[in-house]
Amino acid sequence: MPAIKRLGACAIAAVGAFACAAASATTTNNVLNANPGPANNGGSVNWAMFFDVTATGALPIEITHLTTASNATAGSGLAFEVWVRDGSGLGGPANSGPGSDPAGWSLLGVANGVQGPVSSGVSELIDIPNIFIGAGDTVGVALRFTVAGPRYFGTGAPPYGVYNDGNLMLTTGDVRSVPFTTGGSFFSSRELVGELHYKIIPTPGAAALFGLCGLAAARRRR
Repeated sequence: MPAIKRLGACAIAAVGAFACAAASATTTNNVLNANPGPANNGGSVNWAMFFDVTATGALPIEITHLTTASNATAGSGLAFEVWVRDGSGLGGPANSGPGSDPAGWSLLGVANGVQGPVSSGVSELIDIPNIFIGAGDTVGVALRFTVAGPRYFGTGAPPYGVYNDGNLMLTTGDVRSVPFTTGGSFFSSRELVGELHYKIIPTPGAAALFGLCGLAAARRRR
């Protein structure tokens, strides 16, 4: 009987360690590559780029950083507002679609970044106000550039670019010269050139299990 008890305890510990490792892995940084570029088109200050992000897995996601092309000179600053809405933010033309009206949009904040080593190329990694996406949900995102103008990929009217790593899907995108109004110009598709950096958010149960496993491991070391 003692041997059976020891085996059961070992099995439970092994299962707990596996589950704990899985829970821990969900909090690591992940990268979804957007259009590889180089950017072949661009706009001006106050223009906005629109794209959709969808959490395609079983867990919610939080986008924490990104890189993007802009017309800033090498090493100089750039900045953009980060706007979000529930559901898709794509569609036009200029006088219609979600991007033609501020209704439903929320400003998360302003992201400040630094251009990379190439003028009109891709930025260094930029810390943005976190964008939360519930499991299975789609969030529309608008980046309204306030320092330097956006650069992107696309001319004419090609289909949207779709990038999916099994956890996060990016659908990109539209550009508006006067966002959240029915005026100005509308261009589609115009793709984000850069990367999205994100974390998969563990469920409360997985996070609690991770804490219990850590406590158990500490006790075993005593």
